[in-house]
Amino acid sequence: MAEEAEELRALREQPAPRIVPFQDGDKDGSSPDPSTKSSSTWKQQLLAGCSPTKRLPILSWIRRYEVEDALSDLIAGVTLGLTMIPQSIAYATIAGLPSQYGLYAAFMGSLVYVFCGTVREVSIGPTSLMSLLTLQYTAGRPLQYVIVLAFTSGLVELAMGIFRLGFLVCLISVPVTSAFTSATALIIIGAQLGNLLGLPRASTDGGFFATVWSVLHRLPDTAPGDATLGIGCMVILIALQYLPRLVPAGRNRRLHRILWYVSLARNALVVLLATLLAHHLSDTPGGVPFRLSGRVEPGIPTFEWPVQGVTANGTTTTFLEITAELGSGLLLVPLVAVLANVAIAKAFAADGGAVDATQELIALGLCNVIGACFRAMPTTGAFTRSAVSHASGVRTPLSGLYSALLTLLALGVLTPYFYYIPRATLAAVLIVAVASMLDLALVRRLPRSPASLADLLAWTVCFAVCLVRGVEVGLLCGMAVSLLEPLRHWVWPRAHCTTDPSHRLIRPHLGLLYPGVDRLRAVVLAEARAHRAPIVLDCAQFVALDYSAVRALRELADEVERLGGTLRLANVRATWQQALQLHETTDHPAGTWVFRRPEGSAPPVVAQQAAMKDMAQKPASSMMSPSPP
Repeated sequence: MAEEAEELRALREQPAPRIVPFQDGDKDGSSPDPSTKSSSTWKQQLLAGCSPTKRLPILSWIRRYEVEDALSDLIAGVTLGLTMIPQSIAYATIAGLPSQYGLYAAFMGSLVYVFCGTVREVSIGPTSLMSLLTLQYTAGRPLQYVIVLAFTSGLVELAMGIFRLGFLVCLISVPVTSAFTSATALIIIGAQLGNLLGLPRASTDGGFFATVWSVLHRLPDTAPGDATLGIGCMVILIALQYLPRLVPAGRNRRLHRILWYVSLARNALVVLLATLLAHHLSDTPGGVPFRLSGRVEPGIPTFEWPVQGVTANGTTTTFLEITAELGSGLLLVPLVAVLANVAIAKAFAADGGAVDATQELIALGLCNVIGACFRAMPTTGAFTRSAVSHASGVRTPLSGLYSALLTLLALGVLTPYFYYIPRATLAAVLIVAVASMLDLALVRRLPRSPASLADLLAWTVCFAVCLVRGVEVGLLCGMAVSLLEPLRHWVWPRAHCTTDPSHRLIRPHLGLLYPGVDRLRAVVLAEARAHRAPIVLDCAQFVALDYSAVRALRELADEVERLGGTLRLANVRATWQQALQLHETTDHPAGTWVFRRPEGSAPPVVAQQAAMKDMAQKPASSMMSPSPP
């Protein structure tokens, strides 16, 4: 999709809208004036954060909406809708849901984001990641579990937005994100192989390798009709993807644009042609030689408050019991959803600008909360659809309204024809769509500088665990391994040692916190034993100190003096000088600090010499004779 965006950028003369990653602060990206910030009270900040124009961005840009914007949004919205409808149906099948649940999520996500969203490219709806996670936590359970998962995920996302917790996704490194999405793509491809080949559904719950082994074991049962249709649809989809390259924009701009629009609508075209073929064959004596999707419930469901239980097999499960059974999904599903939205913002960050992180999290939460009231599955921003929206020349989030109306039209009018959509065609659409998520080329770049083997280890662990134990466990394991690298720098801080004519200089590379105290103590004492010159500890690179570090530095100064040396600190921040109880030295080297001692107390080396002298003056007999009772 990035190639399509580049081709469109060559066609258009005006620059593309500017988008940047999420960041807190003002919407225009400028830093607030400290004096203004200090003078404003918390009540004023709260009222400003709750203002209608802040939480309903449509009130700001709708006043500047023009006819040219409406035309661009209409084209982008229709193009996006043609992509969204077949994808939403296919993503519902990944989650093990009826097809209409994907359309419910696409309709409500697009509609709510029109009023609350700030990034015009973002398309909220069902995605492969959300579908796979939904299947992980709700497989074999009533549909109400899916609704509750969407509702609680929206509440968590709202809380993250209100309390500005979007920074938590920064704990997930790029290699872990790449491994997570690549493993997810492989899992989806493996799960769709059965539909592509027309194999009977197997109850395999052993992960990716068990699924692939099950498919290989049942290859003799392949249905020729499904396999031929599915592979043929994949070939057509890949060919349509590269269709605009046949006529470069420099040779014939108009024809190139036509081919480009045909390429964007390739999913809808393939699904439409396959459906027409199935409808035609249904009237023939031989019937349809491949499996069909089946009946789809028409219309939009009525409003239904999701905080209620479900009765199955004569047993009623309350809302709280459902949330308890969902377990870690209540946190992992919204975390992955936020991660996807942040990744989309970073993908469009090359042009500059600013995005309100808090508002984006609130918008995502509202899409899931309101969508759950209309039986929608969990949603988030979609990589592919957002790239299609950007490439279609979208101007404002109002393009989502046209996508929502197109989805509503499909639910109200076209649902009888969804019965004839072949399952093999939906499998082909999914496999081709998620194949672009595979990022195996990153593995070759990770061992090279400035990357490290720790990044490669994090990628490998996340990728392997996702395939073997599931994506939720793999993501957590990848995060844990990736955090070992920054933790290593705090536990084993590096220090650069140099010798000046009058002293020995030690320059640590990081701030000193309690995990790295013992390491720095060993380095300083080793230098003190090897060199009798004063030891100067350069604090210029220190970014943080805690109580353990402050206490350790004072004790370290005493140990150095016991060895016959002196420990001095250089480049100490003014705010730390009082906490460390330092006073500036008058001798060389200038500008260094030593610890202030209480009045009347002797330095450790003097006290040690005095104690040894007292011990030597005592008679040996008094030391050996027992004390009187």
